[in-house]
Amino acid sequence: MSNTFLAPVGAELTMPERSTVTSHPAGWLVSSPERLEVFDATFGRSLFAAEFEGCGASTVSGALDYAAVSLRDRAQLRRPDGSVVWEHVHDGWPEWGTGSAYWDSASETFAFTEPGDDSDRWCLVRAGKMVTSVELTDLTAGGSHVSRTRSGHLGLSIGAGQDGCAVYWIDPIRLGDRLDPLVYDEELVLDAGRGDSVVTLTHESDVMRVRPSVDSDSFMSIRSADIDSGIEEGIPFHWAVGAEDRFVVCVGDDDHQVFASGAADLGSWIQLDLPAGLGPDATLVGGVNGLCASCDWPSGVVRLWHGPMV
Repeated sequence: MSNTFLAPVGAELTMPERSTVTSHPAGWLVSSPERLEVFDATFGRSLFAAEFEGCGASTVSGALDYAAVSLRDRAQLRRPDGSVVWEHVHDGWPEWGTGSAYWDSASETFAFTEPGDDSDRWCLVRAGKMVTSVELTDLTAGGSHVSRTRSGHLGLSIGAGQDGCAVYWIDPIRLGDRLDPLVYDEELVLDAGRGDSVVTLTHESDVMRVRPSVDSDSFMSIRSADIDSGIEEGIPFHWAVGAEDRFVVCVGDDDHQVFASGAADLGSWIQLDLPAGLGPDATLVGGVNGLCASCDWPSGVVRLWHGPMV
């Protein structure tokens, strides 16, 4: 196994502070508090761009035909020309909240969160009508949607700081059947790019769990301190990506270390070299065709990589 697990492709963007990058069917979605933009797989061309004031965890559909937007006091479904298809106005997020919105093309479902007095809600709309809503754990403020898995589930991964976190899963095709959502209590989803398997962190963030599918009752679990004898107990995982039949994870607070393991066996790990250009504040996200993107939260620098190659 080579210790060189990433190779720079050369593409680099400088986005506004607090930007995030996620994998998108057309390439990459870059989101900032005031803008959404979809780039092709090599960041060579902008495919969709829209500006929104106070934009939360908003998304763009895979076909680039809709933008699901969470704003300070409303959720909107918009076309590429900016026209509003559907809108829901609410009482407004608190100063630290943004909400989340998502369009599921397969079921033509608009999903979004709205604030409440004692607990927030996850709302799902089809054909312009509210089909159902799910009461969420406490006050969520943030959170982000997890795109449809192969099993057909749509997820909402929420975190509320010291108040905990949870992942909610529903099957949008079966909305209206009065099915209770699946809930991973005290967990949040990592973007690991491993098909239908689900990789999560517990609230303590030093425990990673891997499930073969959304509705599986069994999972593999690993603590960061179990990976290497030099890692102290309680040191958090920073990111994780899938590389063919392996996982690559980053562990650490200030001094980050990178390790790789077989996806079917989390008991054996090999340390990898952290490549130049992947700073300690950067998060790595898996993409398609063997590409990854890193986003540095403080600086807004987004870089493209080939790999992980392990």
